[in-house]
Amino acid sequence: MKKIFVFLLCIIFSASIISASDYKIDISTAQEIFEAGEPIIFKVSLLDSDNKPVNDKVTVILEDAEKRVGIQETINSNEFVSLELSDKASYGKGSIIAQYKNLETKGFFEINIKELAKFEIENDELKITNIGNTQYTRTVQITIGETTGNKYPKLNVGEDISYKLVAPKGTYNIKISDGITTFTQGNVQLTGTGQVIGAIDRTPSKRSPVTGGIRPDKNSEEGFLSYMKNSKFTYVFIFVIFGATILLAIEKRFKKKVIS
Repeated sequence: MKKIFVFLLCIIFSASIISASDYKIDISTAQEIFEAGEPIIFKVSLLDSDNKPVNDKVTVILEDAEKRVGIQETINSNEFVSLELSDKASYGKGSIIAQYKNLETKGFFEINIKELAKFEIENDELKITNIGNTQYTRTVQITIGETTGNKYPKLNVGEDISYKLVAPKGTYNIKISDGITTFTQGNVQLTGTGQVIGAIDRTPSKRSPVTGGIRPDKNSEEGFLSYMKNSKFTYVFIFVIFGATILLAIEKRFKKKVIS
C-alpha cells in the first residue's frame, strides 16, 4: 500500500514538472528608463507550448538597485500593469522577478538619478530636505531682499537641514534656488541684527556664525558687533588671548622679584 502511495506521489510530482515545463514566461517593460518616483510599467507574458497566451495569476517581486525598496504583488499575465516603488528607490538597475508554478524569470529596468530638494520657510527658518534618490550637494543660493549668498549642504536621501534667516528687523522677499528648483516667499518677517544679513546653520553639530557669502556691512559698527556676538569662536579666541596676556604679566613680575 505504501509503495502504491509513493508511486502515485511520484507520478503527480512528475506531471507537475512536465506541466510547468510546458509554459514559457517572459518580462517586458514599457520603457527602458524610468524617472525616480515614476510607476514601473511592465508585462509578464505567459505562453503554453504552442506559444498561445495563458491568462493566469503570476507573482512578481520588484526591487530597486540596492534592494532597499521592494514590493511583491500578484498580477494578471499578458497585461501591462503599473506598480509604484517609493520615490526614494535608489537609482540604477532595478529588477522584476516573475514566478509561476515552478517557473521563474527575471527582468530589469533602469531608474534615473535624481538630485532634488524641497525648500520650505516657516517664520524665520529655512528648511532644505533631500527628496531625491542620491546625495544632495547642490549649491543653494539664498536671496534676502537685495542681498544674495550661497549655502553648500550635503544631505543623504531623506535628510534635511535648517537655517535661521537673519536681517535688520523688517519684512523681506526671500528667494531660494539651486538651479533646478526655485522657491520664493514674500512678506517674511525677520528680526533685527544690526546690518547682518544671512543664514545661520541650526544643526547643533555644525552651528556657526552667519555664513553662505552674506556678510555684515563693513562700514557698520553695529552690524560688525552683531556679527561678532554670533560667533562662539570669537569669544573663545578673545578669552585665550586675555588669559595668555595675564600669564605673561605674572611671569615677568615673578622674574623681577627673583632677580631683586
